[in-house]
Amino acid sequence: MVQMQSPPSVLIVEDDEFIASLIADALREETSAQPFVLHNGKDAIRFLAEQSVKLVILDYQLPGANGIEVYDAMRQHARTKHTPVLFITANDKRAEFQRRCLTFIRKPFNLFDLLATVEDRLGTRPASAASS
Repeated sequence: MVQMQSPPSVLIVEDDEFIASLIADALREETSAQPFVLHNGKDAIRFLAEQSVKLVILDYQLPGANGIEVYDAMRQHARTKHTPVLFITANDKRAEFQRRCLTFIRKPFNLFDLLATVEDRLGTRPASAASS
């Protein structure tokens, strides 16, 4: 009997509803991921304390708690300690991200690049696409 795997869940934490919807729709249409969307850093911390996800796409500037605060809170819990995080930001935080060895994409971003990075992090990118 073949066991069906559930789609990988991805949490998108982005306070701009248009950008959050754009990313969620693209994930639904172009990948096997199941996106969840939150617009506040504190809500993300609470969600991640109760739910497991395969990847977090995290805006830097958020109400409630900024992206680094959410990231730091994730690293304090066994459930989320090793969950990959992809930051998206319009702020020039390159030095901080590089110092912490964090993956980030600057806004405005190319949606295809974002999707490719998500698939790389999830391990779902087809081998032929990864080599091109």
